[in-house]
Amino acid sequence: MIIKYFKVKLLTDIVLNAALNTEGNMQTLDYIPGSNFLGIVAGKLYKELNAEFSYDIFHSGKVSFGDALISKNNAMSYAMPFSLFQDKLNNEITKDPIWLHHAEKIPSDIQPKQVRSGYFNTDNSYIKKVEKKFSLKSAHNRKERRSEEGKMFGFESIRKGQEFIFSITFEDENYVDQVVGALIGNQRIGKSKTAQFGKVAISEIEKTPEVFSSNNSKNNLLIIYAESNLCFVNEWGQATYQPTAGNFGAKGTIRWDLSQIRTHSYSPWNGQRNTTSTQRDCILKGSVIVIETDKNDVSSLPPQVGEYRQDGLGRVIYNPDFLQADAEGKWNMKLEKYKEEETSFEKSPINTALGKLLTKKKAEMDADHKIGKAILKAMEKYKDDFKKVTRSQWGVIRQYASEYKKVDELMAFLFGSDTQEGLLNKGVAAERIWDKNGNRNKLQKILIDNRGLGTRFIAKFAAEMAKK
Repeated sequence: MIIKYFKVKLLTDIVLNAALNTEGNMQTLDYIPGSNFLGIVAGKLYKELNAEFSYDIFHSGKVSFGDALISKNNAMSYAMPFSLFQDKLNNEITKDPIWLHHAEKIPSDIQPKQVRSGYFNTDNSYIKKVEKKFSLKSAHNRKERRSEEGKMFGFESIRKGQEFIFSITFEDENYVDQVVGALIGNQRIGKSKTAQFGKVAISEIEKTPEVFSSNNSKNNLLIIYAESNLCFVNEWGQATYQPTAGNFGAKGTIRWDLSQIRTHSYSPWNGQRNTTSTQRDCILKGSVIVIETDKNDVSSLPPQVGEYRQDGLGRVIYNPDFLQADAEGKWNMKLEKYKEEETSFEKSPINTALGKLLTKKKAEMDADHKIGKAILKAMEKYKDDFKKVTRSQWGVIRQYASEYKKVDELMAFLFGSDTQEGLLNKGVAAERIWDKNGNRNKLQKILIDNRGLGTRFIAKFAAEMAKK
């Protein structure tokens, strides 16, 4: 098998709609599907080649045009595996712990949240997202030479200047020169490519980039990573989201309890026929499928499985290094954010009334975000406490928290000081509610730990506890 690698540089913004809907704001993909590169080559060679060559290159899967993924520093990118989970309250990819689902050691005292977006490179750098741009357009009235009334629409595009890398695999070297020759140079892809969008420069990468490869299995578990979307049909020729071990050339049973997949349906647009092709029901790239098998050798397993392999679908990696866990079930990779070149500029002073209003609103929103995060953390830590505290008690705390401006004064009012008895230390409620299980001390500790968030934290915390 021959593999050639190519770089795509966006000379203009490009539009690759994620769906065929024509109403509402249209969202773009964050990668370039391999079908776009197949279309470029087919547009130049399909009529020139004989029927046998055309079938081999464009239909048989002997030539596979892969998806182009975002790249930094000429490094290959991979979609984040769906088997990665983090604590919902601590989900910074490059800082907080990450657990692997199939390792079955996710702590029971956290709220696990699946990692669903972003890309990581072979140099361990993490790219959170592809840069996009939103454009608002209007249909044109040719007769009156102005915008058509009532025909405004908006869509996303991938911002120009970014670079993507993809590969093409060849089973026969006789196809290489013709395909590469038709592909190299300035090309146009995507929607509105006859207007201002879609211009790209494609060049071949002479030096093979570092890639992740397959490894033999351990503990009789074959871990399969979907490098691209996967599309399967069952024994009756119907699309299915439940492949068998045989679809991967393996013998065994798929452990769905250890697997993590997401699905997507779409109908690709065929520019030659000017219509959509058959709907494809796919398992998304980044999905992880685990097969229990007694065969650990993966050398005989196919690197590409399923249907539509000519469009780059079906690419898999068996037991990649980035899906290994340590003894605690944590992910063994440590990612670092890709460091963009810093641009220094001098901020202009905000003097307008609107600018000052927006600055104030932003500060309030930032404060509310910190308060909300602190409340969730406190409620999770003390979720089994305060069961005896009634809604009316929380209502009283909320009322006084809204009246006081200083935290120290409110704390003295609630818990007492040298000169006064605290509200929660007297009355029937003190004995029946606040003395039980150390409720008073626990509440006092929560408020002390979050003193810097002001009395607004106390008021909002009391309101949330009343709902609970």
